[in-house]
Amino acid sequence: MAKSNAAGATSTALPGARVAILTDGMMRKCLSAIRALGKGGYRVHVLGDSWLTVGFWSQFTQERVLVPEAKENSAGFGKVLTAHLRSVAAKMPAGARPVLLPMEEDALRYVVRESQALRVYADFLVPQPDSLETCLNKGETMALAARLGIPHPRTQVATSAIDLLKIAADSSGSEFVVKPIRGVGASGVRYNPVFDSKTAEAYWQNYGPALVQARIPPEGDAIGVSLLFGADGACLAHFSHKRLQQYPNSGGPSTDRVGIHDPELLERSLTLMRALHWKGVAMVEWKVDPRDGVAKLMEVNPRFWGSLELAVRSGVDFPVLYAQAAAAQPTSYSQPIDAVRCRWLIPGDILRWITAKAAAREPLAEFLRGLPRQAEEWDVQDLSGTLACVICQGLAVLQPKYWKFLSR
Repeated sequence: MAKSNAAGATSTALPGARVAILTDGMMRKCLSAIRALGKGGYRVHVLGDSWLTVGFWSQFTQERVLVPEAKENSAGFGKVLTAHLRSVAAKMPAGARPVLLPMEEDALRYVVRESQALRVYADFLVPQPDSLETCLNKGETMALAARLGIPHPRTQVATSAIDLLKIAADSSGSEFVVKPIRGVGASGVRYNPVFDSKTAEAYWQNYGPALVQARIPPEGDAIGVSLLFGADGACLAHFSHKRLQQYPNSGGPSTDRVGIHDPELLERSLTLMRALHWKGVAMVEWKVDPRDGVAKLMEVNPRFWGSLELAVRSGVDFPVLYAQAAAAQPTSYSQPIDAVRCRWLIPGDILRWITAKAAAREPLAEFLRGLPRQAEEWDVQDLSGTLACVICQGLAVLQPKYWKFLSR
């Protein structure tokens, strides 16, 4: 039974135990990491901002800690995190330290910013501040790709509402997409928008600086290359997958994917991340342009990614490999298993199927084929975690602050 602690003090770290502490336990990728680490012999502590945090209820969670959301209250988040790390570290035997896994952008930014102070208590792998900022800024990411000769969509950066209005007007007559320079998922993404001065200003007020990119036709394959780099910059693990479905249907996080082998995109991804002297995890996202067959760089996700469970089921246990590498322990894994399929079912693929146009929607029998085995939420060793995906996310829909997770 998981023990709770709203103040950040701990009482469950056993002498000699390996302890992994995860932030942002609401996210589905956190549940995947909790399960992987628990099965790998780690005592898992989970941080979350409410009792609706899905990861709190996993069979593999040993302790849960209420913490302010890093995005809304960075100082409060840091205070609880630091206190918890200090308390856990004090109870561990000499030479043993907890491993910290920042799962989301704002927690990651805090850990990067305060890395010197946090390293007193815990081990973790994070990039340098300037490398992280390059990945979080899609404009800078595309500029780096241009310098490295890496294929990417034609991109312009709008630095004001007036600039956005002009660039979008100049792009009319061709397929293009507008997206925030900083952001995740489908939030703020607009396809072929028609702006006037009022709507351009409204977009600017909501999202700030934006990219205007040539749109790659939607029928092109979307491919992700996931990577883990050690403290010395060596690539310790890699995994590639192809997107089969997504939600929203117009463009958003994958809801159905399959593992693949793509040596060419792996090498391009390594070139990009090595230029950043990367440490820790990242996923490089590509989209194949069906007009010329060339995969173009879309963005870099500089943290653990939503489809993490697919990699774990394919034999690349990124959470455990990360924990081992952060603690300077040897890491090893076999070549990834190709063709494993994994779906974000609740609510992603369900919403995708419901909202798809009738002509594009597969028959119900086909939609149900492979379930529950292919659902990333399903784990016969963690039925409480599976149930939490239904109950916690169902209740979270009633709270506006969680609506953003539906399109991530």
